[in-house]
Amino acid sequence: MLVLVLRWLGVSPSRERSSAAAAVVVGLVGVCVVLWLLRGALDPAPSPPATVHAGAASRSGSSTPTPPPASTPQPAAPELLPPPEPPPLRGHDAVDPCTAAWEPAIPAGYATVIADGITVAWLPGEPVSSGPYDVALQPTAVAYLVNGLLEEAAALTGTLRRERLTVIVDPSKDSFLAHTGAPAWSEGEYDGGAVRLAVRSSAELGVVIATLRHELMHAQLHTTVGCMPAWLNEGLAMYFAGTAPIRPWIKMLRSPDTFDLTALQIPSLAAMPADRADRAYAESLAMIVFLVERSGPPGIPAAVHALRAASREAPRAGLDLWERLYPGAGHHEVLSALAHKIFGVALGSELDDVFKGAVCCHGLRAVNELACRGTPLRPDRTSWLDQTTTPRAACSATW
Repeated sequence: MLVLVLRWLGVSPSRERSSAAAAVVVGLVGVCVVLWLLRGALDPAPSPPATVHAGAASRSGSSTPTPPPASTPQPAAPELLPPPEPPPLRGHDAVDPCTAAWEPAIPAGYATVIADGITVAWLPGEPVSSGPYDVALQPTAVAYLVNGLLEEAAALTGTLRRERLTVIVDPSKDSFLAHTGAPAWSEGEYDGGAVRLAVRSSAELGVVIATLRHELMHAQLHTTVGCMPAWLNEGLAMYFAGTAPIRPWIKMLRSPDTFDLTALQIPSLAAMPADRADRAYAESLAMIVFLVERSGPPGIPAAVHALRAASREAPRAGLDLWERLYPGAGHHEVLSALAHKIFGVALGSELDDVFKGAVCCHGLRAVNELACRGTPLRPDRTSWLDQTTTPRAACSATW
């Protein structure tokens, strides 16, 4: 082998030359070994990757692969309760305020307009009746009107304005009654989710404003006050609507009877027979008149505040609010305050003398403005308009 190398280098294979050549070859081999060692030190093999899959680890001969890092378990999402179903009204205009509010559904085919959280839904088309003074429903104007009326209701009761509300306007009274199941005398309702009423083409904006005000007060009280006695709920709704039940009131004052005010400490009048409903409504508003006569307009938010304070004891604890506000004050005291508000006199002989003739009243559209007086009977008529005084008064011998 050495001879072949010497020949490749062109060296003659003599004895002397063979010894010299062998030395050279040995030196060259040593140099190569040193260079190979230096290369290994200067150029180390690349390090293995940080993450190794379990399959690669098993192929490399490892019997126990490194497990992946444990992930932090995510908390399960809470299970939400279904929204409450709309409760039955059973013939009255307001839901039981001790029940929860619910989200109403817009009827199929109804258009909507939204303004500042107020949704007005209506069925587009021509009004059912079209008289010379009839107007089409103005949904956008109604939405802005509702905003303003809710602000007014909040100010009257000392509560925060309800943020969202749906008002559904049916195209006719028959449609309203069919959709709600309300009694024939009903003009509107608040069912716990929406205010609902019918188009009245002869009214401003196409709806009866007094009805709208009445139902909006129910809606405002339901979400901001909650569980309350019927006399406060219905009385404030009538007070806010403005129209006074003059005939039931005069009947109550003309023939005072005994009425147990605790009958109105229930949260809803739904179970009350229809023949007693008018009296219950009139009595409820008379209790608000008593409250205002005693304490002035600030008495209303004060009563609401007292109700909230009582409700902190238990949700239904405020149903006895009347007894908390006016211990010992009963139906007779309520009638006395009503007589003083309307006629300026208390129960007794002076009021009896008023009822010997006819009665003339003005301010019939606003409870705060209502005032009545006695006048002689007229032989030619039972009802007439007295224009000899200011303001003019409606007179009747048969109130």
